[in-house]
Amino acid sequence: MTKRISDKTKQKGKYFVFGLLNTVINYGIYEILALLVFKSENQLWIATLISGAISIFVGYYLHSQFTWKDRKVGKKQLGKFFIWNVIMNIAVRPLLTMFFGLFGFLYKFAFDICQGIGIGFSYEFVESTGNYVLMTAVVMVINFLVYDRFVFEESKKKTISERSSEKDGDSDAGTED
Repeated sequence: MTKRISDKTKQKGKYFVFGLLNTVINYGIYEILALLVFKSENQLWIATLISGAISIFVGYYLHSQFTWKDRKVGKKQLGKFFIWNVIMNIAVRPLLTMFFGLFGFLYKFAFDICQGIGIGFSYEFVESTGNYVLMTAVVMVINFLVYDRFVFEESKKKTISERSSEKDGDSDAGTED
């Protein structure tokens, strides 16, 4: 039992680290494209689209090879990952952005604190950053659950030898190495 909890904790840690790395990569690509290629305001959606698409494939690679490396990985999982991320980016994120846009009182409070301690952030910066941070936290939790239970789901069918080895492993679950 202790080993299983420890494995789940490690998995959540890997998910967080690789998710954070993927977020940094996504943001970096977006900034490079926005600064060097798609400079006008009405072209930023192209930078967002490109950085998001790259981020989906980077995220799939990182999570399939490291976070859920013990699970089956193939075209079916890539398809599920891609479909979920399209749904997330087209429907869920915009809804969350609108929802967290209602938290103006919180952003005003954070802005007042920044002003009070001499940090010259604009209200727009505090609001957009607060919205992004809240949305990212919620998205990370939702994505973990969807990836764990749907995209990289554990196989429901197990062979006789797999069930046998699990039973052998359960008898050692209470012992430490």
